[in-house]
Amino acid sequence: MAGLGTLEKGLNILSLFDKEYPVMSIPQIAARSNLPESTAYRYVATLKSQGLIKEDTKPGYYRLGLKILELAQVARERLGIIDIALPVMQQLLKKTEETIVLTAISGQKVMCIERVESNHSLRLSFDQGRTMFMHAGASAKVIMAYLDEAEQDRIIREAGLPRFTENTITDPGILRANLKDIRRKGFCISTGEVDPGARAAAAPILDEQGKIIAGLSVVGPLDRIKGPKIDKFTHLAMEAASEIAEQIDKAGWIL
Repeated sequence: MAGLGTLEKGLNILSLFDKEYPVMSIPQIAARSNLPESTAYRYVATLKSQGLIKEDTKPGYYRLGLKILELAQVARERLGIIDIALPVMQQLLKKTEETIVLTAISGQKVMCIERVESNHSLRLSFDQGRTMFMHAGASAKVIMAYLDEAEQDRIIREAGLPRFTENTITDPGILRANLKDIRRKGFCISTGEVDPGARAAAAPILDEQGKIIAGLSVVGPLDRIKGPKIDKFTHLAMEAASEIAEQIDKAGWIL
């Protein structure tokens, strides 16, 4: 068990590096991981020896190493869902003219693993690799809704429910009721829960047993996704998600 704890702490340090903190010092790593600086230094030294972390050009600072890029490339090549989903996403883009986002579970969050962007000058952009809290936004909640209740409770307890806008749900009871409603309906619509002025319609991509594989979303500004378009885009997202699920089943890929 001690070994597992050590591995978990090392992986936690790697997960601290993101767009907000691409480069960090030992004191920053220690503070963000709740570890003593001496312990953080030992973990960083081990990760560095494996090529997972490297020293930055700025003395005393570290960034992710090239080994991470190698692993990411291997993961992308093996993540067959992207190969299956991308043509369907491109067709959905043509039908909606809005950004299409494919999300999957990444620890206690969800990650944008693929997206095709709208050609509108005003559009919502999702960077590939962007992670999002599960409790806010259709792209994330449509995944959380299909986790079992024990897992939902664990995520609520450990990740918390931070507020991003006035529309973000931060009450656990309200969130649980919302997730049950999403699962009952088979889709999720969100309005300004993460980005003010944004609306999204999302559908789950499920395996044969009804377990969540990924989420598929149509995302755009409020002033374009409104009125009849909300129902239309929701229906199109559900159709596309079902098509992707069917193709995954036919391909027989284990994702």
